[in-house]
Amino acid sequence: MSENLIPKIRAALDRLRPAERKVGETVLADLDFAIHASIGALAIRANVSEPSVTRFCRAIGCEGLRQFKVQLAHSLAVGVPYQAVTIDKDDDAATLVHKVCDSISAALHDVRERTDPAALDAAAALIAGARRVCCIGVGSGSGVVAQDAFLRFLRLDIAASAHSDGHLQRLASGMLDASDVLFAISLSGRSPEVNDSVRIAKQRGARIIALTQAGTPLGWDADVPLLLPPSSAATPYSPGVSRLMQLAVIDMLAIAVALRQDPGVLEKARRAKAEVERAQAPGRS
Repeated sequence: MSENLIPKIRAALDRLRPAERKVGETVLADLDFAIHASIGALAIRANVSEPSVTRFCRAIGCEGLRQFKVQLAHSLAVGVPYQAVTIDKDDDAATLVHKVCDSISAALHDVRERTDPAALDAAAALIAGARRVCCIGVGSGSGVVAQDAFLRFLRLDIAASAHSDGHLQRLASGMLDASDVLFAISLSGRSPEVNDSVRIAKQRGARIIALTQAGTPLGWDADVPLLLPPSSAATPYSPGVSRLMQLAVIDMLAIAVALRQDPGVLEKARRAKAEVERAQAPGRS
């Protein structure tokens, strides 16, 4: 029961029969749905027969759907390896360096294994085609990440904004329409300000991208959820790598958007960056 099913499913896709592969792709596209779905609902969404769902479960080492769902839920809930790293008050500086770096390395490895490429591609397509993108997040974690996302999109000549104040988030969300995207960032996925803003934006017809953990209300409400592994407990002696995990996904997303941009837009962004660097050069006031 300790084996993580998610990378196992990804690795098995190429060797599965076509119908079984469709089930695997459906599971990876929406892990929360797969955990709660009946065999009939999963078969309908994958456009296969119910026996194909059972064969898929057996192909990846489970006796049936029940065991598969239990193990998949366990894979989502176990947390990332860096949670096993315990930093003690009496650790010396050398030990601290190793523990923190090991924590960051393990967390980013888990982000690599758990990030859904199809969801990342869908999010990039929405952002690249949007009239404007509104990034929202609350606090010193997600609020700062929302600002970073805004800056990354702005450099790609995308009309973007960022708001960390709850009132401004709701106001900005109410100004969106079907041609816009709301990029909602919340590690817990339960921020009242962010979730209220998502509800408002959905009523206005905007598309929702969420950067959050699996199994959260924010993830369920998003058109495209970008799901992060569980984060470590917030204690004074735990490595604060959650923001690095979020920023890693922002980097992936921004690069995926850039790859969709017209060469003229990228040249425009290059010239703008050069102007900023020229203005910051030594000797200029």
